[in-house]
Amino acid sequence: GSFWMGCNATVDSQCEGDESPYHEVTLSGFYMDKTEVTQSEYKKCIDAGECDTPSCIWDPTGTPNRPVVCVNWTQAGEYCAWAGKRLPTEAEWEKAARGTDGRKYPWGNETATCEYAVMYEGSNGCGTGTTWDVCGKSPSGDSPYGLCDMSGNVWEWVSDWYDSDYYTNSPSSNPTNTVSGSGRVMRGGSFDYGHYYYGLRASYRLYDDPSYGDGHDLGFRCARPQ
Repeated sequence: GSFWMGCNATVDSQCEGDESPYHEVTLSGFYMDKTEVTQSEYKKCIDAGECDTPSCIWDPTGTPNRPVVCVNWTQAGEYCAWAGKRLPTEAEWEKAARGTDGRKYPWGNETATCEYAVMYEGSNGCGTGTTWDVCGKSPSGDSPYGLCDMSGNVWEWVSDWYDSDYYTNSPSSNPTNTVSGSGRVMRGGSFDYGHYYYGLRASYRLYDDPSYGDGHDLGFRCARPQ
């Protein structure tokens, strides 16, 4: 179905240039993981010999339900493929995060606080200095489709290349930027994004080099076609 993608200036005063124009997009049916991929789930792929051990903050025995981090874009895609899925497109991620009513955050338009998201609110991780187990702010922070941590906890890799002007000429149906760009898109904000709390907004776009694998607040979730 259809939804409105990009920054909705009627409810959001923090619009960035690369989030415009606000435009209607139609997507084919798809499924999205309810949670960010956890350390325990990622370990199964390592044990199967199909995934590499993350470069840091890796303790699947002690913190099995925290998001896996410190994996690069290629490693995230390899896990999704092993699981019979793929990384979501940027458009799929945004629809899953905000639904069809143009809301600013997954939970609505209420200001982002630690009631809704694992975020920086004067200190990292709502005072813990780290990630939380997935769904730690559920159901208050869930998206309209019941997905957890679409805002906060860890940034999430998606499949698209980043282009600041992509929305000006992207297709209206199933857009995905497969052309090389500045880096691969990351979405959703994290537990320690400091004063850049606006990164928690559903339309906010960030990017990094796909080879970047040391992100202590960068993980992912998977999707697949319906």
